[in-house]
Amino acid sequence: MKPIALLLVLFASLSLADMNMDSHSDMMKGGHHDEDVDSLESMPTSTENTDNINSTESLVPIPHVMKHMHGVPILQTKLLPQERLFWENYNTTTYFTVESAHRPALYLHIAVGLFSVFVFYPISLIFNNLNMGKSYMTMLLIHSSCIVFSLLNYSIFINSIPDLYPGNAYNSMVIILFVTTILQLIFAFIKNIEPGESDGNKYFQLNNQHMRANSSDEESLQSMISPPSTDDVIPSEKPSSSKMSNFYDKVMKFRTWVAQTKFYKISKIGFNLLNWGHFFYFLILVPTGVATFCCYGKGNTVFNLLAHFIKGGVFFAYGLLSLSRYCGGFTNKGWAWNHKFIDRTKKQSFWFSLQNKGLWTMEMIESSLILFYGSTNIFLEHLANAGGEWSPKDLQHASIAFIFIGCGLCGVITEIKLQDWRYEQAMADMEKYQDQGEEQNQQELQSNTNNNNTIIKASPGFSPNPFPIVTIYWTGILMSKHQQASSLSTEVHVQWGNMFVLGCAFRFITYLMLMLNAKVPKDLLRPSRPFTELVVSFSLLCGGLIFMELTDPVILSFEYYGLTSMFTLNISLGFTTLFMGWQMLLFAFKDWLKSKYNKQQDMV
Repeated sequence: MKPIALLLVLFASLSLADMNMDSHSDMMKGGHHDEDVDSLESMPTSTENTDNINSTESLVPIPHVMKHMHGVPILQTKLLPQERLFWENYNTTTYFTVESAHRPALYLHIAVGLFSVFVFYPISLIFNNLNMGKSYMTMLLIHSSCIVFSLLNYSIFINSIPDLYPGNAYNSMVIILFVTTILQLIFAFIKNIEPGESDGNKYFQLNNQHMRANSSDEESLQSMISPPSTDDVIPSEKPSSSKMSNFYDKVMKFRTWVAQTKFYKISKIGFNLLNWGHFFYFLILVPTGVATFCCYGKGNTVFNLLAHFIKGGVFFAYGLLSLSRYCGGFTNKGWAWNHKFIDRTKKQSFWFSLQNKGLWTMEMIESSLILFYGSTNIFLEHLANAGGEWSPKDLQHASIAFIFIGCGLCGVITEIKLQDWRYEQAMADMEKYQDQGEEQNQQELQSNTNNNNTIIKASPGFSPNPFPIVTIYWTGILMSKHQQASSLSTEVHVQWGNMFVLGCAFRFITYLMLMLNAKVPKDLLRPSRPFTELVVSFSLLCGGLIFMELTDPVILSFEYYGLTSMFTLNISLGFTTLFMGWQMLLFAFKDWLKSKYNKQQDMV
């Protein structure tokens, strides 16, 4: 029995030794040269003496050894020689890391500029939208001062460092911003000068017509150019002091003189262009600043950067628009999922005079933009290889444009065919509403329309057009299957695609809800606010932001520092929700101002 026992002990020892060797081999196949893997390389082999085998003094006890490359700087991973050569020469110098004695000036430029753009300026737009002249001028002055201060700090910083990004667009854009900010302030002051007014403070008061409006359509060119009616303006008290009265008289003489000049008309037009022009300008300026400060898009990589920033920015703006519609914006155009009626006895704006019987819904605007986007995208995809042959990559990207062209064209044709349906649906809803609606809401409806026979154009606020959904859905599916050389880029593409698929699913539910609710109308003229559109807005905003992160320069910087797809998703989700919260807070503030004014009017 002893020989058998000895053989069993020997066999067990050999088996244990083989298991240890296999375990060691599997650990060494992991893709990392971090400290944990390096410690495994120092483990003694079977050829060493027994004392070294049993010794564990050189090992650091850990529960698990990392066997994947996520979350580790790329230079600490196992790389091919050509890959290591690239990453060892990767330039990490940015505006944030370059040596400068005036680095605080850069941080002041960014902090003050962003706060002014995202806080002060939107609030000033609200005051202008509600015709609160005094509040608007005060907020605009604060905003302009912050912008000038921010640009001054940028000038101090940029002159203290070498030219890290030759020929960048941001330097030119900040100069344009400085000039236009000063012009907007001047135009805003002159625009508020009303000819023939004798009361120096009337133009600083609230306008009844604007305050009772239910949407952001007061921003139309017609309403912005036309001065507020003096009958609707609340008169203000004249100054009691004789000296102050003399001062206001002099001011009024100056205002009357200016109002009679051609510069007054030019100023109103210039103000209308710059007021909302600056809003869209900021949407371009901010991502341009991010690319410049991080030194993204140098050389030929600028085409890849522009492609992702422009396309991602389009979807981000689309989400911004969708959330604005949910919050009650564009109600006067019937774009807040509300009914719109055009009476022949009332004066029509130029915008509505161009439209057909069923009016233009947001589905019409979406289909038109999709068609335009697809038509231009074919040529934009070849910019990086302009003058050369179309590469397979160029053809792959350009082929996506045909989906946009086809769906956009089908969407436009569908909208034309559905114009009779929209008109008839809106009229049927009006008849039901007149029979079932509340007395107060009926009076509001009658104030906007004389009778059913005089309505020449009408819309229920939506159109059952599936092609915008089909476009976004298949774009998401295609992008989620868009393989990249980088595994990180592939994973982020999947995130972007999933966002669009999620948004399309909830937009489809929105259509179903609107079709069902149309049978029992409750309030035709006010926004419907389907809750599903919150998810749609979130998906578009977050998807657009993720798409902007997918550009090669950004992905390379993430890989260098070991940032994973989870990090990009967390950042995108967090920023999107905070941005949505701030936008909804702004609309709530606007609604509060209108509600407060309406209560004051009811008490008078």
